[in-house]
Amino acid sequence: MNPLTTPADASQLIELSIPVATEVTLRFDKSFGKLLQQPVLADRNIPPFDRAMMDGIAIHSSANRGSLAIEAVQAAGSPALTLLDTNACLEVMTGAPIPVGCDCVVPIEEVILENGQARISEQYAYAAGDFIHREASDHSAGDIMLQPGTVLGAAELAIAASCGASRLTVSRTPQIHLITTGDEVVPPEGTPEPFQIRSSHPIAIISAIESAGLGSVTHTHIADDELATREALHHSLATANIIILTGGVSKGKFDYIAPLLKQIAGSALFHGVSQRPGKPFAYFGKPIPIFALPGNPLSVMACLARYVLPTLRLHLGIPSGVKKLPFSTVAPHHPKLTQLLAGRIKDGKIYPSSPNNSGDYAALLGCHGVIEIPVTAAKTSPDTHYNFYPWAQI
Repeated sequence: MNPLTTPADASQLIELSIPVATEVTLRFDKSFGKLLQQPVLADRNIPPFDRAMMDGIAIHSSANRGSLAIEAVQAAGSPALTLLDTNACLEVMTGAPIPVGCDCVVPIEEVILENGQARISEQYAYAAGDFIHREASDHSAGDIMLQPGTVLGAAELAIAASCGASRLTVSRTPQIHLITTGDEVVPPEGTPEPFQIRSSHPIAIISAIESAGLGSVTHTHIADDELATREALHHSLATANIIILTGGVSKGKFDYIAPLLKQIAGSALFHGVSQRPGKPFAYFGKPIPIFALPGNPLSVMACLARYVLPTLRLHLGIPSGVKKLPFSTVAPHHPKLTQLLAGRIKDGKIYPSSPNNSGDYAALLGCHGVIEIPVTAAKTSPDTHYNFYPWAQI
C-alpha cells in the first residue's frame, strides 16, 4: 500500500477530480430532490386577481350596517360578478375573485345569513381592503420564483407547478454501479454456510444514495475471481457514470480490485487513508470516478458518509456544508489516525457508538452518521466541535 493520505487531502483530491453533472429536462413530478439549473419565472401576477381570503360576504365598505340583500353568490373559479347596490352584498367563497364594486370581505363567522339577507355582527368593525389578497401583491409576472441552484423539495415543486413550469432543467443524477465482492457473502434471502455471512452493504449504500436523490444505483456481486472481477469492471466502466466497490481493495491473496483497477484505470489518486476505520480506501479519478471501499461494515459506512455522499452532492452542485457538533463526553484520541466514529445526535451533541470491531454492524443501530476526530496526542475539552458527516437526511 502507498503512503497514507490524510482525510483532508483525500477529500481535496476527490473534489478536484469529480466532474460537474450534465443537465437534463424532466417533468416536474420526476424532479424531487434534484438541483434546478434554469430559473423558474412567474408566468403571470401572483395572485392573478384580487381574491377573497375568507368565506363570507363581499361588500362596499360604505354599506349600511343593517340587513343587506344578497344579490348572488361569487364562487371560486367563476368570473367576477358586479355589485349592483352598494347597500347590498354578494356571498363569496375563499379564493373567489372579488366582485366588481366590492372592497371588503366580512368573514362568515361575523355574519348571519337568513331569508336572502345578510346581517353583520354589531360589534364587528370592517374597513376597505379587509381579507382581500390584492393582485400582484406577492409577485409580478416575470419575477424569478426559483433560482438556479435550488434543491427541489415539495414546496419548490408546488411553486413550479403554480407557474406552469411542468418541465424543469435539472442536474442529471448519475448512473452508479455498485460492485460488491467476496466468496463469503450470500444474498439476504439465502441460507449461509457456517463460514459465510449475508450481504448487508448493498441495501445500506443504495438506500443512502437513492433516498437522497443522489443517483440511481445498480448492483452486481462477484466472487473472488480475477476474470469475473475484470469483466465486471469493464462492464461498469462502459455503462456507469460512477463506480463504488466494496472489498478486495487490501493486500490479501484474493484481493483483485486494486491491481486490476491499476491496469484498467491507471494509478489511484490515493490508496490508503490515515483513518480508522477504512484505512485501505482508494479512489481512482479516471476514466470515471471510482470509490474502492474496504469490505468491513463500519468501514463501508464511514467512507460512504465521509467521502461518497458529499462527493455525489458536489457532483450535482447541491450545497453540502459540514455540520460541526460537540462530543457528549471527552472525545477519544489517537496519535496517528483520524477516527471516523459512528454516532447519533441528541440534544445537539454527538453520542458515539461502541462497536466491538469494524465488523460489528449492529453497532450502527440508531446512528445518524460519523464524526471525525482528528489526530491528537492529548485529550480535548468536552466542548470541542467536530465535523459530522450524515449517511441519511436528518
